[in-house]
Amino acid sequence: MACGSEPGGEDIGAALWRAALPVGLCLALLSQTALAAPARLPSRPVQAPSFARACTIALPETPPLFASEPAATSGDDADDSDDDSEDDDDDDDEDPPERGLILPGSATCLSISGTVSAGIQRDSFRASRNGPPPPSNVTSFPVSAAFRIATSHELASGLRIGTAFGFTLYSPVDGVSDPSIDEATILVGPWTFGLDTSRFAFWTGDEFIFSARVPSRTVGIIALEMPLTESWTATLALEDPALGNTSSTAPVATGRRMPDAIGRLVYEQGGWTVHGALALREIPGTPARFGRAGILGATYEGEAFGHGWSLTAQLAGAIDGAPYLGSVLDARIVNRVLLASDATRGFSTIVSSRFEWTDELASNAYLGRYWLAVPLLANQIRGEIRIDRFAANLVWTPVEGFKAGIESSVAWAKIALTGREIAAGLAGRQISTQVFIERSF
Repeated sequence: MACGSEPGGEDIGAALWRAALPVGLCLALLSQTALAAPARLPSRPVQAPSFARACTIALPETPPLFASEPAATSGDDADDSDDDSEDDDDDDDEDPPERGLILPGSATCLSISGTVSAGIQRDSFRASRNGPPPPSNVTSFPVSAAFRIATSHELASGLRIGTAFGFTLYSPVDGVSDPSIDEATILVGPWTFGLDTSRFAFWTGDEFIFSARVPSRTVGIIALEMPLTESWTATLALEDPALGNTSSTAPVATGRRMPDAIGRLVYEQGGWTVHGALALREIPGTPARFGRAGILGATYEGEAFGHGWSLTAQLAGAIDGAPYLGSVLDARIVNRVLLASDATRGFSTIVSSRFEWTDELASNAYLGRYWLAVPLLANQIRGEIRIDRFAANLVWTPVEGFKAGIESSVAWAKIALTGREIAAGLAGRQISTQVFIERSF
């Protein structure tokens, strides 16, 4: 009993109350302790559901070696700079970055894109004088599908790493369909390793459907790209044509001890893009010699009377450097009649234009010449290869990612190589017309 009075000296109800009060207090204290105990235990964090997030493929960027200091602006100058920045934003909108997704549990941005092209093509041939008989006129249904996978990842140190892998599938020719690898590169800061387009090349003919129907001129490459200023970029590269698709479009010498060396300088400012490059390649033989090639190209993009337009011109010359001349179509013809050890000298030139009639309708045209002198040492007779080519198209793009059009081209090829077998259809005139549709995603 928790009281100091004697049992007989108090009411029974009061005695029971005093006896039950300590028990009630103990039960209340225990219940509060039980309820408070979970709050003192460490709790597990509740993880929110993880979803894929949108991102953009950011390529590694290197600050210019000779960056100019931005001038201080105030008042009207600041307003002008704001207007300029808005114009820059508009320019960025015209060429949006490649978009992708960051998958759950990953810090890498992944992008998958592709293009499917299909159409109907009509080819007609006329043989050159004293040449082999031409092949019959033919109608074909070319189909191609190109796919590209790109990633971008930034390390904790701030170094950005990018990768890209692209390939193209073509409709079978004579029952055979060989896919071509168009790109397989790793970008680490200013360095590029893998398979990619030669840094010597400038005009690629992307505005024409034939660029999607033939393998690209890729090479094995190690390249260092360094921005000199905001407008000038220099590139040094070592290239091996035998590792890429160039071996299927141009003669590649065997037994070489060193890759080709490429030096390039590019200027981009306003509507101008100017490209200059030099190439040095080893020609094995007895004695071994070195081939040289140079190229100068420029593109200007402008607007007149509310219509966009562009003009591109390039001139390339080479001594023992035939693979660096002409377009992919020209190289496919030369590869079938020229040996890698042949001494050559020549040039190629291309002029290309584009005019946008409306936001959905545009036309493209180009004119090119390929000329090569081939002195044949066996009989001391000078050989000659000349290819003239003209092409034009009309392209309709009603929505982003879809286009349809019609394209026609005419090629005249003259091949005078005594003692060399000329396949039917190489020399003479060829007219190709095709109607196509293309879907990109």
